[in-house]
Amino acid sequence: EIGSVTGVQTCALPISSSNIISNKMSYKLTYFDIQGVAEKVRLAFVLNGIPFEDDRIKGAQWQEMKPNTKYGQLPELTINGGEPIGQSGAMLRFVGRLGNGNLIPSDPAEELRMNEIIGLSEDIDRAFGPSLYLSMKPTEYGMPEDYAKTDAGKEHIRKLRVTFATEKLPVFLTYLQNALAASGGGFFGGASPSLADCQILPQLAKFQAGFIDHIPTDVLDGHAGIIEWLARMKAIPEIAAWYAKK
Repeated sequence: EIGSVTGVQTCALPISSSNIISNKMSYKLTYFDIQGVAEKVRLAFVLNGIPFEDDRIKGAQWQEMKPNTKYGQLPELTINGGEPIGQSGAMLRFVGRLGNGNLIPSDPAEELRMNEIIGLSEDIDRAFGPSLYLSMKPTEYGMPEDYAKTDAGKEHIRKLRVTFATEKLPVFLTYLQNALAASGGGFFGGASPSLADCQILPQLAKFQAGFIDHIPTDVLDGHAGIIEWLARMKAIPEIAAWYAKK
């Protein structure tokens, strides 16, 4: 979503055309220089062996670019230099069908179960969201611009994050661990990764990373199945090579 829509050559092919997944197409994924909501799409590209331009912008560039993005936000996916596509969930499902398409189960019932787990992952984001955005965008919650810098704001955010880490996240982790056990394989998609695995890997890994105040790095440790799955995902050669470059 980095590119300006104005003046960009639009793709002559409709989005529904099978030509859009031709090997002759080029893909450019634009996002900030963080994992965030774009990482799941990057991982889908990586696991499907599809070359793409990993276009990472700096914060200073964003204010200039924002008015020209499709929905005023990132990420955006540009296909063959055409009009950018927004919404990371749509991108994830699109990229999942590239290459051999193994990231999306061929059986409709299995695909339904995959999408159920993706929905559960989205529930985790919604549960964590208030404690995140209250520090980033407090005015959207009816608070003053500097709320996160005040003593009251800091304490409010701390309480929300502690509650998330000690009460809400463990419930979700149990759900996810049970889903892994029920999949019949080492991944949410069974014996091989699916789009659900692409989505959940960066989502859970960030809670271990130590950059989120009041979320301890051992927050996942009570769920051995999740810890083992994280290690299994990071050991996949394509993913290991991807993170070795970062």
